[in-house]
Amino acid sequence: VVMFESFLTDDECDRLIQHGHDAGFKPSTVAGDILPDGTTENVPSDVRTSENAWCDGNCEKDPLVQNVLERIGRVTGVPTVNYELLEILKYEVGQFYNTHGDFLVDDLEMPAGPRILTLYFYLNDVETGGVTKFNDLDVAVTPKKGKAILWASVLNDDPFEEEPKTRHEFQVVKQGVKYAVNAYIHQRDWDLNNC
Repeated sequence: VVMFESFLTDDECDRLIQHGHDAGFKPSTVAGDILPDGTTENVPSDVRTSENAWCDGNCEKDPLVQNVLERIGRVTGVPTVNYELLEILKYEVGQFYNTHGDFLVDDLEMPAGPRILTLYFYLNDVETGGVTKFNDLDVAVTPKKGKAILWASVLNDDPFEEEPKTRHEFQVVKQGVKYAVNAYIHQRDWDLNNC
């Protein structure tokens, strides 16, 4: 796990939060069954109680967001075409996401391949709670506006196998609201999945 204390500016954080509200936050889901077209069904779950919005349309075209995507590319060395849309998250008091990994076995069959990295950034300070915990690594990260963390979802010597040590949880928000973003990075061009 690599931590960046000041990955985003205050303006970038505020703009992403606004884009999330503009898009409309909806209850977050988890991956379900594989559908006939090869995509994965999104299903509600009591292990993930946050809300999310996807950064497409005006959000994706926003020059500030484009700058963030280019910065991710410079840090990871992975081209932006390999990224899913940014997932803007909102956790209110009592909301959480239990221990999970970002590696999805079903992605192995998709043209873009598996998620190899996740860059997670915090868009605001949280009064109490909302910690990101990597239990197997004994790493806990407190939300701080502009901070980001990067981790591998696959093994370095076998990028088709999950890295189990980076399974993580987003602990319950006890006071305030937590806004964050997932940047999921795949092995190959993400748009290949939509061909």
